[in-house]
Amino acid sequence: ILTFRPRTAAMADSAAMESKMEIKRASTTAGKRALLARAPKKVEKAGKTTLCLHGQNSSEVLKRLLADLARTKGQEAHKMTRKNPGVRPFEGGGETSLEFFAKKADAGAFLLGTHQKKRPNCLTAGRFFEYHLFDCVEMLVRNYKSMQSFGGEGKHAVAGSKPCLCFQGEDFETHDGLRLVKNVLSDIFRGRVVDRINLKGIDRAIVCTALANPGGPPIVMFRQYAIKYKKSGTRLPLIELAEMGPSFDFTCGRHREAPPDVKREAYQRARVAKKQKNVSHDMLEGKVGRLYVEKQTGLEALGAAKMKGMKREKRDAAAERSAAKQEASTAAPVSGAGASKRSKKAT
Repeated sequence: ILTFRPRTAAMADSAAMESKMEIKRASTTAGKRALLARAPKKVEKAGKTTLCLHGQNSSEVLKRLLADLARTKGQEAHKMTRKNPGVRPFEGGGETSLEFFAKKADAGAFLLGTHQKKRPNCLTAGRFFEYHLFDCVEMLVRNYKSMQSFGGEGKHAVAGSKPCLCFQGEDFETHDGLRLVKNVLSDIFRGRVVDRINLKGIDRAIVCTALANPGGPPIVMFRQYAIKYKKSGTRLPLIELAEMGPSFDFTCGRHREAPPDVKREAYQRARVAKKQKNVSHDMLEGKVGRLYVEKQTGLEALGAAKMKGMKREKRDAAAERSAAKQEASTAAPVSGAGASKRSKKAT
């Protein structure tokens, strides 16, 4: 007896997305370079591209907020303007479309704006691991002020630059939802990983302050300030902060942690071997080393192995020397006592 399980719409959508997400081989050199740039690396230094999109219903506040956050991220943001009714990160099967968009845009994080009667002005932030949803958290926005309302305070700040992140309040360490908010926001706004940075390159600061709310969840104030350097008469400049926006308050809603096994795999760090001096790797010979030895003395007195050909040459040379001596002895004039007696008689 064969039984057939009915295929739901969610299963059909997931199958269609999986068919679209099949690996395609590059046929051109430019395509190969693009795939190589998107391939995973031992140490990821590039900033995460953030996917900014809207759900089925959105509000004017969320539209302007996502536009300001995308402007803050600069070239590391991929903004989508159309509605996406199938994107529901906290429901089963609702992350399929989101993962498809993430792979298409090569994004490592996302910001989703949804507006409902139960959760008005809800901004969902999350991350991806291998283009699959890793974790996400909801932020219920209130008291929003756009960047335009602050005038030209942030005109000197460069879009997409590396900001200074500051989280104030003990709730970021004790509250589960705010701990995840701190982790996700740090990963989104940290930018490119660098070894060192110039002081003049830090032109803005993002400050999140957690305030206690008796009888309710903690309230977090999100503020962004432009950093202005002025003369102080010393080596260190005088720093002034001017609020540049966006500015809003939020409370933490639903949050979804990553599974322990996936988190363990995602948090692994590649073991980068230390560079060894005078050691190189060759495709043919493998590991090749170079040694520096002090000057050796007394090598001339060592008895080295002699080949048969060298022995034959030595016998021929000895025979030639003995024949030359015999010829010299027969052709030389008489010398010695006889020669001295003949000289006396002649005198």
